[in-house]
Amino acid sequence: MILRNLNVAASSLLTQQQAMDVISQNIANVNTPGYSRQTAQLASAVPDRIAGRDFGNGVNVSSIIRSIDPILAQSQMANNSLTSLAQTLQQGLANVEASFGNLDVPGLTTTLDDFFVAQQQLANTPEDPISRLNVQTRAQDIAIRVSGMRQQLVDGQTAADQEISPLITQTNNLLDQIAALNKRILVNESSAQLSNNANDLRDQRDTAVMELSKLIPLQKVATNNGGLILQTPGGDLLVQNDTVRHLKLGPAIGSSFGNVEFTDSGLPAQGLEQGGKLGGLISLRDNQVASYVQNLDSMAANLIFAVNQLHTGGTGSTVVTQYTAAQPSSNPATAVNVDANIPFASKIVNGSFTLHVLDGPPLTNPGGTAINITAGTTTLNQIATAISAVAGVTASVNASGQLVVDGGANRIAFTNDTSNFLAAYEINAFFHGSSAADFAVDSAVLNDAGRIASAAANATTSDIAPADNSVALAILGLRDKAVSIDGSTAASPVQRAANLASTYGLDVAAANQQLSYRQAEASSLASQRASISGVNMDEELVKMMQFQRAYEAAAKVIQTSNQMLDSLMGLIR
Repeated sequence: MILRNLNVAASSLLTQQQAMDVISQNIANVNTPGYSRQTAQLASAVPDRIAGRDFGNGVNVSSIIRSIDPILAQSQMANNSLTSLAQTLQQGLANVEASFGNLDVPGLTTTLDDFFVAQQQLANTPEDPISRLNVQTRAQDIAIRVSGMRQQLVDGQTAADQEISPLITQTNNLLDQIAALNKRILVNESSAQLSNNANDLRDQRDTAVMELSKLIPLQKVATNNGGLILQTPGGDLLVQNDTVRHLKLGPAIGSSFGNVEFTDSGLPAQGLEQGGKLGGLISLRDNQVASYVQNLDSMAANLIFAVNQLHTGGTGSTVVTQYTAAQPSSNPATAVNVDANIPFASKIVNGSFTLHVLDGPPLTNPGGTAINITAGTTTLNQIATAISAVAGVTASVNASGQLVVDGGANRIAFTNDTSNFLAAYEINAFFHGSSAADFAVDSAVLNDAGRIASAAANATTSDIAPADNSVALAILGLRDKAVSIDGSTAASPVQRAANLASTYGLDVAAANQQLSYRQAEASSLASQRASISGVNMDEELVKMMQFQRAYEAAAKVIQTSNQMLDSLMGLIR
């Protein structure tokens, strides 16, 4: 029995030492990020059955476990991803804030309002050249504001896109690190020893997963053998045990940016925009900022075409004897409404416009001549031929594909275009372009404010009254008129600009609110983790004293048993 006592005490001595080693490890890592407090689980050794009785064999460490809450860890991982997403969106939206105006630069809505105020002044005093100059200036302000705003937004998209590739490299490095840790954990824990838990490696892996969740959204599944499976929210496999799938930034297609793809398949990774910094950049690039660009383009297109529809049927104070279409045809023998080179060709419908010859010899048709257009049939060459049939006027298509209408010494004008041909080909247009990207004031108007139309030729006599303000009033009416030429919801130009600014403001507010909530959630989850997995120095020191006392007691048992054994041996001798 003395020898058994020695063995039992020795097992206690070793076990208490192992338990104190675990406590020392905890104390050493009290400030280590991602470290989980470890606890030695003690269990009685399997007893010996002798003569119908169990004789104990002492104690051993059955396992060393980490103090963790898997559900809490899952919540932290998800919140990490959403916090990083919100933070990236907030920063990205702040980077394009200047596009929407500030105290130093007026916003788009203000710029449009100023233009329509100038248009009102022109309608009030159509004979005043200062009014035309004011309209010219305000129109140029719009063009500069719209094109500049679009460029700033596109720059914001480009900046986000340029951050994606380095983040993909970081993501792939973390995926490799996690896979390598998976392999080491599987090897270390394959031993039959129950206490052979790779706790420190598991902490390192969890820390790497948390870092990865800041970059991309993750779904995590633990396997029975200690491995870990990581997937995207769309179900795409990223890591399975020691197998890794790397990501890459695919090539840009046309004006679109490249997708984040898997290197092994070339297929897009699904669901990345749902979280992480990478998801935030993708969402900024392809969703938020892209929608601002799209809506700005829509506003510009509707403004350009609506103003041109009215302006092409008017005249200004300058005597104009020749008009050249600003939009060149790709093939003048093609029907005008399907010309691939004309942005608004599809808006041309069956109808006509009236050509007026205002000067020269007695007119055979003082009310003007109608030039008929049949969509799908009439070509630019045919229109030139029809115009040339009007006395005193010639028309041709020049080498650049532009229609040139020449009255020679005669002043000419257009009215009543029900076909939209003049606006589509920008003949006597006010604005040029088809989106915010190429938005500009027509070069003729920009060079001569007298080309700004405020009046229209009389439908019966072709006369132009100097005080006529009909076209100026019609353009002014667009301020509150809801129009749509691109399938978007009909709205006035000012309302479209206001909606764009409002959408941006709501996106900023949502990002700020989400970030504030996620940061508060992160703080709460961190506190919960600290209470479960963190190292409390006071508790560890108390445990150290307990195991130390047990160690001392075991040593005392060994000492006493040894004395008893010595006494017994002395009696024998």
